[in-house]
Amino acid sequence: MKIESIEISVFELPMYRSTIRAMNTGASVAPRWQNSNASSDLVPVQVIRVRTNDGVDGVCTVGDWRYTEISSQQLGHLRQLTTGEDPLNRDRIYSKLRSVARFYEPAWFGGFDNCLWDITGKVSGLPVAQLLGGAKDRVQTYCNITGSSLEALLESGEAARENGYTVLKDHLPYDAKENIRLFRELRKSFGDEVGLMHDAALTRHSYEEVSKVGRALEEEEFIWLEEPLPDHQLENYVRLADALDIPVSGAETLMHDPELGALWLRSGAVDVLRVNGRHGTTPILKLANFAEMHNANVEPNAYGPLFGLVHAHLNCGIGNIRWFETSPPFGGAKMAEEIRLTNPAVPVEGWVSFPDAPGWGAEWDWKQFEKKRVATL
Repeated sequence: MKIESIEISVFELPMYRSTIRAMNTGASVAPRWQNSNASSDLVPVQVIRVRTNDGVDGVCTVGDWRYTEISSQQLGHLRQLTTGEDPLNRDRIYSKLRSVARFYEPAWFGGFDNCLWDITGKVSGLPVAQLLGGAKDRVQTYCNITGSSLEALLESGEAARENGYTVLKDHLPYDAKENIRLFRELRKSFGDEVGLMHDAALTRHSYEEVSKVGRALEEEEFIWLEEPLPDHQLENYVRLADALDIPVSGAETLMHDPELGALWLRSGAVDVLRVNGRHGTTPILKLANFAEMHNANVEPNAYGPLFGLVHAHLNCGIGNIRWFETSPPFGGAKMAEEIRLTNPAVPVEGWVSFPDAPGWGAEWDWKQFEKKRVATL
């Protein structure tokens, strides 16, 4: 079996554009900058298709819900380097692509790697989850709640509970004192039967402040503290993870580089390493095996490629993954219908499973797929 061609189908979907604006949340003499939410707009979304001479194709979205494109230069290099290769030789191809394109991010070919796993599953007749180890049949989801006030957060949390979620994660952006107050209010309102997580990505705490935050989260029995500090502060992460009992989750801005992820695990900087399927299944499996030797988990963030299907397989196939992350709107995965993917991973009563079909098990309406796309590369 040989790779014959690689093609990209381009769609325009109403998703989050990769634009930001900075907001000053501190005093004018000492500003503390924080990102605002990206705006929703029509965004190019690419689907990559790897064709073989045996007629078995691998298909995946290039990225997930925010990072959705590969450059024309990267696509040209991908074709040059992989045409004629056996798609079943994933480690050989992974090593080859990692050794070239020095100034590309290490995971620039993640969508292509996912296509190879799709092909392998179809050739073997097995779902990717089983190829990865078949650790479990389904995985529990948690929901990101939103709102700028306690009332709004509680309303968002209740809506999530009505949709079957029993684990919620906040992104409170306030100073340490205010966030700690709100943690206690959330626990008081939701009770012990609801699991709570805190993502500090929108804050700009000092080490001393985030230490207090971590202790408060321990008192309220939160599941983890995520991204408490900027990811370049490796030494402070090591100090924090050693000082706190609550698991520290992080390195999300470094997910594109599996070697940096391994460094953070080896250094004891995180207890939970963030990953994303848009960077490829092969490096995630390598990191998961490495993390297991360090008694740590890897945890995919957001829905991931193929509107949740890739993460459903990863999370069920790999033993040291515990959660599937989702966000409002609760029917967000159904946006896959815009590219005529008819079976996205939609949580049912707070749980997600994978299709019992070879490869990713994605089901496509190919005639409508071709009508909907706006360009082919």
